[in-house]
Amino acid sequence: MNNWLKKKMQQLSDKLNADDDEPIDKLASKQEPDGSREKHVVKSKASGLENIEELKEVAIGAIINAIKMLGHGNSIVSGLAFHSRFADSSVENVALKALTQDADFIKQIKRTLKSKGINFKENLSVEVLHESALVDKVTQIIDGVGVEVLIPGETLRKIKARVVATEGITWEPEYILEPNGKTYFIGRCKDPKIDNGPKIHNDIAFVGIEEKNEEQYKINSYISRSHANIIFDKELGAFKIYRSRFLNNPSHKIKIYNTGQNDFTGVSLNQSAVPHVLKNGDSICFNDKIVLEFFILDKEAV
Repeated sequence: MNNWLKKKMQQLSDKLNADDDEPIDKLASKQEPDGSREKHVVKSKASGLENIEELKEVAIGAIINAIKMLGHGNSIVSGLAFHSRFADSSVENVALKALTQDADFIKQIKRTLKSKGINFKENLSVEVLHESALVDKVTQIIDGVGVEVLIPGETLRKIKARVVATEGITWEPEYILEPNGKTYFIGRCKDPKIDNGPKIHNDIAFVGIEEKNEEQYKINSYISRSHANIIFDKELGAFKIYRSRFLNNPSHKIKIYNTGQNDFTGVSLNQSAVPHVLKNGDSICFNDKIVLEFFILDKEAV
């Protein structure tokens, strides 16, 4: 562990122990086999980095508790999503990322699941979602940080999604996304030619002025011919949106908001290799002008 990371871990330890009188219910609880709950209290400030080990225990306790509360004891755990209400560079997120990238921590999770008789996929997916609007809806680990257990059987009840343009005009009134591994390309025109690149097909296509030279379609000039793409992550059980690798101009923006979950700050997609996990009700904004609304469809609604 390098000195910078050690310093961040120490900052988290100090933050966890900043107030000895902090209410105990701000920490995650672990449900014991007899139904009782054992509260996990972090140690004194003098224990320093040992508190990170305590954080591991609290996190694992929260994972087991989440599985029991949801009645998924006989299901297969396919992944874990750690939700944080803090910014990506915060002490909490640095610690979370360090933990989720720690092979020993992942092995410890698997050992614990196995000892509890809980089935899991060997290639368990683990992700940290910063500034998440779902923190208060998942199992709490510490104040502002929680964990969501992903179960394949659970995600099958919400296997499709719908996108519809509320700003800008698409060729179709709506588009249904299937969880089949297909990459859905988003951009202007159905089959545009990329400058110094290939001719592509947009699955979610905005009517280009090149296709219909009419006044109403001029707003679509604010979206690139290849701006983004959406794909279903089978391991995570969710749709992800990526910035298009053909979008070379950094001035072209992609930002995702979710006002229904009080997310008014939004998340920007600035790198094609870094996706955003889409949530029900997300508004995908292109260059502050074009908007696609994303909705999860219940199986019964499809």
